[in-house]
Amino acid sequence: MGGTWHQSTSSRGRTQAARAGGLVLALFVSLASTSVAYATEGTLPADAPLAESADEKVTKPERHPWLALGEVTAINVVVWVWDRTLGQKEWARITPRNWRDNLSTGFVWDRDGFSTNQFAHPYHGSHYYTAARDNGISFAGAIPFTLFGSTQWELFAETEPPSINDLINTTMGGVAMGEALYRLSSYVLDTEATGRERFGRELAAGLISPVRGVNRLVRGDSFRHEPTPPEWHAPALTGWATLGYLSFGDGKLEAGGRDQFFSQFSLRYGDMFRDDIKRPFDAFDAHIQLTTRETSLVSHAGLTGMLAAKTLLDNEQEEVRLGFMQQLSYVDTIAYEVGGQSLNVGLLHRRELSEHSTLKSAFLVEGSVLTGISSGHMGVGDRDYDYGPGVGLQLHLAFARDAWDILTLEAGVKRIVVLNGQGGAHQVHTGQLQLDLPVLGRMGLGGEVNFFQRHSEFDHFPDLDKDTYELRVFLSVH
Repeated sequence: MGGTWHQSTSSRGRTQAARAGGLVLALFVSLASTSVAYATEGTLPADAPLAESADEKVTKPERHPWLALGEVTAINVVVWVWDRTLGQKEWARITPRNWRDNLSTGFVWDRDGFSTNQFAHPYHGSHYYTAARDNGISFAGAIPFTLFGSTQWELFAETEPPSINDLINTTMGGVAMGEALYRLSSYVLDTEATGRERFGRELAAGLISPVRGVNRLVRGDSFRHEPTPPEWHAPALTGWATLGYLSFGDGKLEAGGRDQFFSQFSLRYGDMFRDDIKRPFDAFDAHIQLTTRETSLVSHAGLTGMLAAKTLLDNEQEEVRLGFMQQLSYVDTIAYEVGGQSLNVGLLHRRELSEHSTLKSAFLVEGSVLTGISSGHMGVGDRDYDYGPGVGLQLHLAFARDAWDILTLEAGVKRIVVLNGQGGAHQVHTGQLQLDLPVLGRMGLGGEVNFFQRHSEFDHFPDLDKDTYELRVFLSVH
């Protein structure tokens, strides 16, 4: 089932544009939003509420789909202008002939690097999603706008043929990232605040969700004093950070260890085990890890959002629910790469052991729409990894004191069938055991053991096995 890589370095510019073009993006979207908005009759809508059910007595926002489409197009124009002028990218020198060729060629698999395809593209897609979400479009309604933005870029902003893996990662990852960042920006905002506090909150919200920040500025929402919608705030928001040292090993830690320092930031928005899930992402967990490795700053990132849940058992001591989740995963280490977009379904169980102690468990079936995984055999260009869908199982266990997860265990198995790359299939086993003990106030001290095993069967190459271990020690702040 192995496919053919098509040479395309175009998407790398999107990574640079996402990092360096934020200010240009803000200015352009401001102008585009203003010009389209004043051509629309009536008052511009306030930020889209996060709840729309009748029992909450929340007024649905006025929807402006044409304004959303204009902003999506503006985002692509700004990024393309940046790459074409300041970036001096050859692939950005598009002509109508390139558009015709792209439309006739159709979608191919590109050869861009792992971080570009698996991390930068979802972040880029989150701007498309926010453009729709912030113009009154619901979660489900914003998905076509995200797909439209990604398709528009692939067909009309690059001289290279459009990429199918970019389309999937940008759309699915963009929806997940976009909704999470939109909700976090809502949590930060306080429309009753004034002075320096108001300025700081508006700035922070704009940095979290840039397109929304620009829209609020253009609409005058950043300065308007009005009651803060209660649905902007989650029932609970918990964050913690860890700072420490890790050592890698391939087979034997003492023989193949590789030392690094790392910092990780994690947050929990709502509670997937307990909260009433009325809308997608009423609860989600997210983390991002930074390391001192020489090739990539971000080594781990993950986002899991609850799309829907149904309670099967609920009493004073325990609750069992069936959950449907969207997951974005990203691991890019010196030893291996794996990550992608998936939809998971399974059982979540919570048992109260005492007033402050809780045991949480989840058993999930994973349906991977598209996963990138290091192949073990050199690829073409920056692609040293394969692409394909997969199925798997996940187990999560946690013993918590209040909002502090003291002992956690995670294990998973997944089989990925290669659609593009070296051909064949990958069988992956993962495990993680972490202990994070409170020592003084909000400070903790902990350790962690990670395990990654991959057995790869190739159509035209020898089979390969990869065993990687990782030890960590860290300080935590909750």
